[in-house]
Amino acid sequence: MNIYTIIISLGLLIFFSHAFNELFNKTKIPNVLLLMLIGIIIGPIGGIVTKDFFGQLGNVFTTITLIVILFESGSGLRFSEIKKTIGAASLITIINFVITVALTTFIANLFTRLDWINSIFLGAIVGGTSSAVVIPMVKQLKMSEKSSAILFLESALSDVLCLIVGLAVLEGIKMGALNVGMVFSKMWKAFLFAALLGVAGGFVWSLIIKVVRSIENSMFTTLAFVFILYGIVEMLGYNGGIAALSFGIILGNCDVINSSKIFRKIFIFDTSGFNDNERKFFAEIVFIMQTYFFVYVGISLQFGKLYLYGIGLLIVILIILIRPLTIRLLAKKDTSIGEVGIMSVMMPKGLVPAVLASIPMQLGLPYGDVIMDLGYSIVLFSIVICSVLVIILSKDPLVFRRMVKRKKDTPQSEQITQPGNE
Repeated sequence: MNIYTIIISLGLLIFFSHAFNELFNKTKIPNVLLLMLIGIIIGPIGGIVTKDFFGQLGNVFTTITLIVILFESGSGLRFSEIKKTIGAASLITIINFVITVALTTFIANLFTRLDWINSIFLGAIVGGTSSAVVIPMVKQLKMSEKSSAILFLESALSDVLCLIVGLAVLEGIKMGALNVGMVFSKMWKAFLFAALLGVAGGFVWSLIIKVVRSIENSMFTTLAFVFILYGIVEMLGYNGGIAALSFGIILGNCDVINSSKIFRKIFIFDTSGFNDNERKFFAEIVFIMQTYFFVYVGISLQFGKLYLYGIGLLIVILIILIRPLTIRLLAKKDTSIGEVGIMSVMMPKGLVPAVLASIPMQLGLPYGDVIMDLGYSIVLFSIVICSVLVIILSKDPLVFRRMVKRKKDTPQSEQITQPGNE
């Protein structure tokens, strides 16, 4: 592709994304799915563009996209909703992560040549939901603040779990043994210290943002500060994604902070959050970046051995059959049936497993090709199946409940045809 074709394509993608958003309002087909399909067509199927074309720029772009999405979504979470949902979100995250890891580990070890530690690595990297996929889909669905907060927090927390546990198990693969104590030590430190650094960064920026606004062409400086914060937190060995989310939450709740009696006793000055122009600007940035991100995900997918893709499909189907049990158990009683249904199918994988699945092969470790093919297949099928189920549930929230009830109400004589009565 020459440079002019690339530039034209980048412009067309933005128009397509706007059109897909309008299409969603009529058909409930998520633009996430359509953009990814474009990437698959021009990437692994058509061979027009390959992942190698982007080089290191691709990894930088995906990281920046994740930072911006987490930051912007954090700014929309209110303290009141976080307080109500953090417990449920944490339980849903942990339970679904453990179940998914156990299920994936068992299936991978049973049907492939992966040993137990490599199977655990695969389970760890696909154990959560992808914030880069979940957040745009939830925003399109216009769910209630409570349900949205649960899904936002679950995706952000599980991204961290996948990264920490996945990389810790990878170290175990290199050493030939898995240190469980090291995994838990890294986990709580990454969560706690990253959140504290994000909160501290949010307070610092909320105090100086008014001064920054007086500088010409300063709209982008908040994002620049988030990038710096993310990089520092990652260099310290903690999770930059949680820091970016915490930073956004602080700036999005400055009005609540200013009215707090505890804050007033300690500080004599006011904090300042976003104004309407800044919110619209950040939302536009997220729209543009996620458009290109999902096309890039489609380009990055690789179709390897078909039987491994069959195993990946089996894993996704089992995950999506089990997830509704935990959602129904832990969802608030006042959550509507339609939103419980959407939450039950919201299990797409994305950036984290796509990146981590390729590392063993890059390092020349045994079974790297199997892990990469299985990881990519689970990412692909989870997004496709999640999108299809969202379309179905958006049009008829009770469709699956009626199917189950109809089957139960059908007389046994009608369900089973006796021999000789045909």
